[in-house]
Amino acid sequence: MAFGRVRSFLSGLALVVAAWAPAQAEPIDASTCRGHDVLPELYASVPGARERVQAAASRTPNGEALLWRISRAGIKPSYLFGTIHLSDERVTVLPRSVVEAMDAAKLVALEVADVSPKAFGVALAKLQDRVVFTDGRSLASMLDTVEMASVHSSLSAVGFPPAAQDRLRPWFVSMMLSVSKCERKRLQTGLQPLDLQIGARARKRGLAVVSLETLEGQLLAMASIPEGDQLSTLKATLKTKARTADAVESMLQRYLAREMAKVLPMQAEMMRAAGVDPSAMKSLQHALLTVRNPRMRDAALPILVKGEAFIAVGALHLIGEDGLVALLREAGYEVTPVD
Repeated sequence: MAFGRVRSFLSGLALVVAAWAPAQAEPIDASTCRGHDVLPELYASVPGARERVQAAASRTPNGEALLWRISRAGIKPSYLFGTIHLSDERVTVLPRSVVEAMDAAKLVALEVADVSPKAFGVALAKLQDRVVFTDGRSLASMLDTVEMASVHSSLSAVGFPPAAQDRLRPWFVSMMLSVSKCERKRLQTGLQPLDLQIGARARKRGLAVVSLETLEGQLLAMASIPEGDQLSTLKATLKTKARTADAVESMLQRYLAREMAKVLPMQAEMMRAAGVDPSAMKSLQHALLTVRNPRMRDAALPILVKGEAFIAVGALHLIGEDGLVALLREAGYEVTPVD
């Protein structure tokens, strides 16, 4: 089973990760360049998987919609939209309700407004000691020879300099390997992930596009995961990389079905089926969701006071007791599902 946890969370970083690879000229056949939904397979092959996934989803609030109306007396309403960081046309062709909410907005807020390769490079330069080992250690000392060979072949295939690969920290390698070949091909032909398309649409209308976070902050979130869990995640990524496209497709299907509450328990079942301890997900979820959600809320509140904003962030940030929907309600807003 594939395990798609890293690519579930980071905003638009697929675009800058893809920038390492040389441009591809071949056209994309979107009807064939995609993986398979593994959830039916999990249900059929892993005892208790269906019950665990459905029970976990039923305990997760605010997982039934992607578009939410945010209102408060005396303020014109704003909207919160959960995205998925893919360029697939099944998600970039937006429902009418989302388009209408976008077109009514006076300002658009994304997780990060600028995820250009230049911005990514600046952020990495500030975090050099969190990206590479500076204490004499190497990735090769943490992986066996088969795993390290897989790292070399995978990173070389996307154009990463071989001489620098051994010094990379595990979280960064996982991020580099988290993009499926289909998505990488789409990006290399100039297609953009949904978040960037939303930003481009807003700029075309002359609207300001602002950030709720910084690229540096997002990278620090990944780097802050305990090294042991970073390494477990990388080992799982290497073990299951042949089915990365399946993991992406499985998450995409949950997104299209408005079943985001099933994503995290589904990924835990993917790990369990692959023989990987799902407990490594706990620190990942804490660093990338639990810690970041209040920061996003705090950045969103001054925007919401002015009204008529359209806020688009990864859909997993919306769900749960500590998700943005719940946090905005705690801040005194009425947040109701639209789509």
